Formats: sequence, C-alpha cells, structure tokens
Amino acid sequence: MRDLDNSATYHLDSRLLWADLKNLPGWYERLGETYPSPHTVEGYGEGWWAAALAHDWMPASMPISGTHFVLQGGFPLGRGAVAELLEQVFEGRLVRFGQSEEVDLTITPHPLSTYRYLMSLLWATGRFDEAARVEHAMGEALQELHIDQPTDKNPAKQLAWRFVERTPIWVVSESYTQLAAAAQQLFARIAGSLSVAPPPGALEFYATALEARHEQGDPLIAVIVGEDAYTRLATEVLASRVDAVVHMPASSGGGVLAETLVRWYELAWSAYYLSLLYDRDPVDAEVLTRLREDL
Repeated sequence: MRDLDNSATYHLDSRLLWADLKNLPGWYERLGETYPSPHTVEGYGEGWWAAALAHDWMPASMPISGTHFVLQGGFPLGRGAVAELLEQVFEGRLVRFGQSEEVDLTITPHPLSTYRYLMSLLWATGRFDEAARVEHAMGEALQELHIDQPTDKNPAKQLAWRFVERTPIWVVSESYTQLAAAAQQLFARIAGSLSVAPPPGALEFYATALEARHEQGDPLIAVIVGEDAYTRLATEVLASRVDAVVHMPASSGGGVLAETLVRWYELAWSAYYLSLLYDRDPVDAEVLTRLREDL
C-alpha cells in the first residue's frame, strides 16, 4: 500500500489532478453580466448537480420570461433538444454553459467541473455574496486537505484509509441536496471505486437489503454526513449492519450551500487519495472521452 505522505506516491497522478483540487476554490468564470430575472435552470451530464443545488433558489419549471440557464455538460443523450425547442418559443434569454459550439460559457469536461458550473451560475444570477462564502469556506478547508498536510492532520487522507477494501454507503442529511449521488459520482470517476447512494426510502433499504448482505460478509462502511433525524436513525440501524460507521467532521459554516460544497470537496480529496492507495492513476476512463467524441 502506498504512503500518502511520500511525494513519490504522487508521481502516479499523470494529469496532476492534485493541482486541480488545490486550485479549485476560485477556479470559475466571474461573469461580467448579471442576467435578467426571473431565473430558471436545468442541467444534465456534469451540470446535473449544480442545477439541483441551484433549485434551492431558482425553479426548474419552464420559464415564460427572464433567463433560462442550461448546464449542458457531459453526455446530453437527447436532452439538448429540449433547449433547442425552448429557444424557438421562449421570449426571454436562453444561456448555455458547457462544451458545445453554441454555449455562452465554455466549461470543459472534468471530474470537478460541477463546482465551476455552480459558481459561474451564482455570478450570472447576481449571488456574489453566496459565491464569496462558498469560495472562502473551500479555501479554508483546503488548508488541511492538500497533499502537503500529513495524514495525522489531514481528514481526507484519514478517510481514504478507512475506505480501503470497504464500500462506502453515503448517509447524508437532507439539508445537503443530493450530496450522496454527487459523492457516488466522485468516487466512481476519481477513485474508480464503487460506493452506494441509497434510494428514496433508504431506511427500508438499510433494514432489509443490508441485513442480507452483511450476513454474507460484505465490507461496508457507512459515512454519516451532517446530523438530523434521518442520519441519527440511520446510524442506529446501520450500526449492526456494516463493518464501520464514520462521521465526517463539522463543516466550517458559511451557510448550507457552502457547507455542502465543503463536504463535497473533502470527499473529492478522499477519492483522490483512495485512488493512489489502490495504486491507480486518478484519471478519467478513456471510454468517457470516446463517448463524448461520438455523441
């Protein structure tokens, strides 16, 4: 197993993902234009989670006027046609973020691009203070997550070690919009690792499916993110059904959106470190590049 405190370990990282992680706070377009309200948004591919987070302050419903944002990252799989149809009948302004030729803001494919989509969207809708809080909170978190911080002081490295030969199950407070699915995507893409985002009705899932799997010796670890009635009850149920339960440390604050992004950022670092522990280059699978070229 590789030593995360040895600089030679990071030679495995052929694309220098550690540098992208380190530079992520502040890596987005501060658009000079604030688009007219009301604002609505839809997202797919790499933009799906940014759109889901944005639904806390702007709806996903079909607009009549104002500005409709389309976050069209990754694989459209036909969904881009909806935006094209909308453009023909929409009286307001249609603004696209993504990677095609028609976009208003180019955001290249990347495992961390959801942050760029979200932050650029905050600026485009005039939520400058919110963007500053998110950026500040992530910058604060970076101080203990980066590769130069030794394992005994680095929660992301410690978490990665807990994940070795275990499958994480994300148990996330309902305050953090769809963070479980976003974490699952991070670990698949960066660590090349399976993790579980529980379905709706998760408590029934924990009490039935996991009961059966635990009897067969599956190495599972429950990761508890945040605290509310759901996570407290889930912790009680899971204690007898998984190998280990780990609670992520409290976020630095700054509001729910900032807390959500900080926790996502720590999990991104953990996925990165886990990839190295598995002796794997934390780079996108080539099949994703080929799929993008074909679609």
